[in-house]
Amino acid sequence: MDPSQLLAAEYSGKADAYARRWAPVIRPMALPLLHALPLRTAGTVLDIGTGTGSLLGDLRVEAPQATIVGLDRAIGMLGAARGSGAAFLAVSDAQQLPVRSSVVDVAVLVFVLFHVPLPPQALAEVARVLRPGGRVGLVTWGQDPGLPGLSVWTEELDRDGAAPDPRDRSVMQQTQMDTIDKVDRLLHASGLSAVRIWAVTVSHQWTLDDLLAVQTGCGMPARRLSALSPAERLRCESRVRTRLARLSSGDLVYRPEVLFTVARRAV
Repeated sequence: MDPSQLLAAEYSGKADAYARRWAPVIRPMALPLLHALPLRTAGTVLDIGTGTGSLLGDLRVEAPQATIVGLDRAIGMLGAARGSGAAFLAVSDAQQLPVRSSVVDVAVLVFVLFHVPLPPQALAEVARVLRPGGRVGLVTWGQDPGLPGLSVWTEELDRDGAAPDPRDRSVMQQTQMDTIDKVDRLLHASGLSAVRIWAVTVSHQWTLDDLLAVQTGCGMPARRLSALSPAERLRCESRVRTRLARLSSGDLVYRPEVLFTVARRAV
């Protein structure tokens, strides 16, 4: 199975945890993008990498006249997205969109482009399907310190001899797009032209229980914990909880930088 198929299977298996634990955290971080796109007059909107559909309701509000299509490779995530506001949901690879050329008014890729093995190819596909004058909106991570306690997890997982993160590096492409200049270069390589790219530092206050739930439900620790026996896993989680319980409220604030991009098809 290729890395993209493995990633889709991983997300399908964790769709419920993702929908309950992680999507509510990142949804508010993405909302500023919608206000920068011409959604009010859009007739067709693609949400590429829609996941569990957390933005579909917002797109429906902002684009009341549009046919909204949610696309994702993970069928389990699409199952969680049913009823979220899209007219259509379909399994699709971002690098091979099942859409005719020059028919889409607005496309969005929210926290997903870094999961594509060939980001320029995915963006070139977006350029192909956009109408003249159409817009694409991207949300990617900029400088990201990682969730609180990540170093503690690494130390304790290493202590138990847990296998390295099994996720293939080809579907973790954050370093290709974590600055404004890098995003701009990707756009130009893909037949797109930036209208605006900007960075915002956001914050999320975690509680200990919510942080541990997302890390053991759909984060990196979950992937490495799966290599341990049930008893080893329980011991590891207990040690991590004890150490993270010593953190102050301020230590539990997550402050990543988010990059927002609005681009058009280059003429």
